[in-house]
Amino acid sequence: MLALLFLGYNCSIQTQTRKVFTPAQFPQEIKSIDGKSPFLKAHTLSGWVYILTDWNVDEAAKKVNGNGKLLNTDREIVESGEFSVPLDSVALFETNVVSTSPAIASMAIITALSVAVTIFCITNPKACFGSCPTFYVSDGERELLQSEGFSASVAPSLEAKDIDALYRARPASRGFQVRMTNEALETHVLRFVNLLAVPKPEGGRVFATASWEFWQAENITAPKKCEAEEGDCLDQILCFDGKERFSQTDSNDLATREAVELEFENVPNGNLGLVIAARQTFLSTYLFYQTLAYMGNSAGEWLTRLKTGGEITKRGAQGIRNVLGGIEVSFQDEFGNWISAGVIHETGPLAADVRVVTLGSFEKGPSRIRLRLTKGHWRLDWLAMVELGNKIEPIQLKPSEVQRQGKIDEKALSLLLDSSQVLVTLPGDEYDLHYQLPEDYKNYELFLESRGYYLEWMREEWLKEENAYLAARMFTNPKAALKDLAPEYKKIEAEIEEYFWKSKYARP
Repeated sequence: MLALLFLGYNCSIQTQTRKVFTPAQFPQEIKSIDGKSPFLKAHTLSGWVYILTDWNVDEAAKKVNGNGKLLNTDREIVESGEFSVPLDSVALFETNVVSTSPAIASMAIITALSVAVTIFCITNPKACFGSCPTFYVSDGERELLQSEGFSASVAPSLEAKDIDALYRARPASRGFQVRMTNEALETHVLRFVNLLAVPKPEGGRVFATASWEFWQAENITAPKKCEAEEGDCLDQILCFDGKERFSQTDSNDLATREAVELEFENVPNGNLGLVIAARQTFLSTYLFYQTLAYMGNSAGEWLTRLKTGGEITKRGAQGIRNVLGGIEVSFQDEFGNWISAGVIHETGPLAADVRVVTLGSFEKGPSRIRLRLTKGHWRLDWLAMVELGNKIEPIQLKPSEVQRQGKIDEKALSLLLDSSQVLVTLPGDEYDLHYQLPEDYKNYELFLESRGYYLEWMREEWLKEENAYLAARMFTNPKAALKDLAPEYKKIEAEIEEYFWKSKYARP
């Protein structure tokens, strides 16, 4: 079968294609794509569900109207007929129709969507490109992917703020551009996208902690030695250049941890920190997609529980993340004891972020640093010691102009400036966000501040793996799940990053 797939497709194809229709075209066009009738499931805050057909959105009244059935929490039909459902009574929508209504799109997961996919997606459905908003900024020569927003916010109830360093940004004037893209099969819902400008010390830089404290820093010191399980790793972590140190996961347990040890010479005195530029591998992405596959046709109900289930449910949803853990930093004191300094949990496999972990104040700084992290879960790009100076409050800069396809988009700008509203983007959407920097712009470190969430479009290939028991175990016993999934992940681990990028989404 696999050989037939390779014969039937041109491996040079590297994009997925989406068709967008007017509301009047939806019923016939959607049927022609996936053979299913369009539907809308409205999962209410009370736990009841409306299943509607021939539905429409009344934007003015903030209601969805349609013909269908109302099911109670036991999924028994309690009423049939015409319904008018207030939007504020709904936790999440579920549909197989791409709606042009922002009110629906901002709350709807798309199930059983059939699209033209690449050979990479066909052979490895969980390696298909998917992402939160991606942000491109010039380094003075070309645009670079420098930030991905709110990577862990996969449902309305998980809406969150994210701050990423634009460490390689090199503004040429006060006018500063950020290109925001939706490059995957997700719906992105953005509350705001701002710049944060922080004054740099003369000859130094500014780094943010995991809790978003901004520290001026000087005397950036490279390690003299880097040792890991594979041996010397110094060349991979000396510069922020995309040459990354990473490892492979354990064959029997995806939560197995490892250590990376650093040695420094001529360590400065004073208040010190360890700078870490890193991104995740695609392990967490694979596990997220696998969880959705287990949820299958019930994904809407599972995700609704994040909205209606309270804090305990939300914490349970973080089970896999907590078991995988972050990058733990410790240093060796003068007595040979290892002292914990902190941990970073930056989420996302696309753009490396730069953070600092504060170590404390020293008359003589530590010469040995140890990182503990899950094997095969992190790509380390740059590690360095810095002397920390003043903690500084940033200046918030809101966009002054938004362009789409080369034209000014006043509506998009107004949505991003009003935090009570949201800008909804669909696959292939692209916006140029313009900002005005301070007059002495070269003296500022820049960070991107975004807030929002995104909603997955369920791939039809995933539905074959629907299994309520295994879905529940991802939350209730993540340690066991990570052991059981290790052999399957190992089959695609070596190629998952290549497959992921080659299945990148684009407009037709």
